[in-house]
Amino acid sequence: MPINYLKKIQLGDFNEDGYRISPSEAVDAFIEGFYIFSRDLRDDTDLLFNDGFPVLVFLQNSEDTVQVTGQKDVSEVKAVWASAGAIKNVYVKYNNRTDRVFIVRFYPGSFYKLFGLDAQYFRNNPVTPFDYFAKDNNFSISEFFKHHSIEEKITFIEKYIQDSSSVSNVCGALHQTLDYIHQTKGKSTVRNVTDEVGVNYKWLERSFMKNIGLLPKEYIQLQRFINAYLELVGSIDVDLMRIAVSNGYYDSNHFLKDFKTYTGKTPLAYLKFNAS
Repeated sequence: MPINYLKKIQLGDFNEDGYRISPSEAVDAFIEGFYIFSRDLRDDTDLLFNDGFPVLVFLQNSEDTVQVTGQKDVSEVKAVWASAGAIKNVYVKYNNRTDRVFIVRFYPGSFYKLFGLDAQYFRNNPVTPFDYFAKDNNFSISEFFKHHSIEEKITFIEKYIQDSSSVSNVCGALHQTLDYIHQTKGKSTVRNVTDEVGVNYKWLERSFMKNIGLLPKEYIQLQRFINAYLELVGSIDVDLMRIAVSNGYYDSNHFLKDFKTYTGKTPLAYLKFNAS
């Protein structure tokens, strides 16, 4: 999702321009939350990032489009996109004056089961038009957009999930593992995780690849980066060494390497780009 919205989710920074709606008890094992954000129309380009929670990002109208620029290609996505896995140096540019986006944020594992996807589906294409697999799973995008209020859209999605009786939740040990990684904000090693949760590495690797599509090390790296990113963009005086070390990096060079991998820019160049 656009990282500026993920920032608000991570910090719980909500107001009338961006807020969360909790899912009903019937689907709260699958959906982490529904989010509505108003766009600043002066900013037409956003960095995309995924913290391990797959999302569907619906534009305001069914005819609205965005241009997705990756490391190797440029593509156009209409109406809604799905993203998961590790998104590296991908930007989205809004082609229409969409002034609001509606985001459905899923728990890792549940998303793939719901849409009958292999967890590796997004490894090479972490930003994908939803229509690539929606129709095969009886999700009608056109019917979704016939509903105009947020309440109606949420009801439509929740009913779809409840009607998908084949969906089952991921195991408790994996949830416990994910909770531990989130609580430590990525400042942990795979060894720390296996020791804390009481599982062996082979089980951990198989479970992550089957349910999340990432290696445990990759998932930890996403959490470490997003927390370092939040500290960076929230700092008045930028001290890269302090930010790096406080977020579990060995030194500023390791943080710089990760930052350029995910954003395509150095931290200072990104801050300048973001302020323009």
